[in-house]
Amino acid sequence: MPPNLENDDLVVFIHGLTGNRETTWTEKKTGICWPEGLLPVDLPQARIFTYGYDADVVGIFKIASSNTVRDHGKGLANDLSLRRLRTKSNDRPLIFVAHSLGGVICEQSLLICRGAAEKHLQDVLESTRAIAFMGTPHAGSDLAQWAKTLTGLANVLRKSNPEIVGVLKPGSETLANLQQEFHVMLDARQKNGKKPVKMFCFFEEIAVVGVGEIVPKHSAILSAYGNRGIHADHMEMTKFSNAKDAGYQAVSDQLWLWVNDIESELEQSKAKAAEDRKISPENVRQGREKMMQEASSAGIVSSGSGASFSGNQVAGRDLNVGRHM
Repeated sequence: MPPNLENDDLVVFIHGLTGNRETTWTEKKTGICWPEGLLPVDLPQARIFTYGYDADVVGIFKIASSNTVRDHGKGLANDLSLRRLRTKSNDRPLIFVAHSLGGVICEQSLLICRGAAEKHLQDVLESTRAIAFMGTPHAGSDLAQWAKTLTGLANVLRKSNPEIVGVLKPGSETLANLQQEFHVMLDARQKNGKKPVKMFCFFEEIAVVGVGEIVPKHSAILSAYGNRGIHADHMEMTKFSNAKDAGYQAVSDQLWLWVNDIESELEQSKAKAAEDRKISPENVRQGREKMMQEASSAGIVSSGSGASFSGNQVAGRDLNVGRHM
């Protein structure tokens, strides 16, 4: 979707395995892609960007010749940072919406930005204000839970994409470590006075027929953050047919809340900056010079013992120092 450079906030959508930048968010019967057809009405002040990558890759959970989770995270970091740099929007706030294992790609991307030497990559992490996870497995270091979650996902993908089944190895220690590293990074940033990254988790409420829940509630939520269910299965929880859909309202309301908070903070920051400019040393100096000029023109003579009046002057004259009315 082409960016609207007049707007401030950037909302980035990231799909999961076997999805893409359009179909993951498109309701089949109506053909509505809600990031394009619905959300701009509720968030007219935001730029909306759907990120696409090759989700049907071999070895996404293997550490053999390459770590493809890291590759995808690096791709997201590079593409997004350069787009922001070229459109002169690299200082604008970022909000991510990530479905399923796209949430893992998002986390990996931010970890890469943390360790990057290039400022435009660092800016992505510094600008990230919130992440909405939709059916993302947050099993942490519980390898048994990873096995259950990934096995369920493999059972679903077997029906539509047999080539990827063999690479969904359960008990992924790599992903468990990534989760831990990501949250350690967030805790460290907050302790160092950085703005916290707000997060909210949406979980599926309906099981896939013949398979069950793909990412169960206890795996999809994070205990320290808010959560709520969407009345759909794992694949359909990102597809909304109209603005009255309960799932759409839940997600769009959360995004609106974050955007509203960001705008309020920006307004407060602008007001503080304007006030600081009023009382800056330079303005105080200019105010004093103006006062002395007015005093001189009024016949007030400065002496070592204070102000003395010569001629017939009116007492009680008001002089504003350092303020512009």
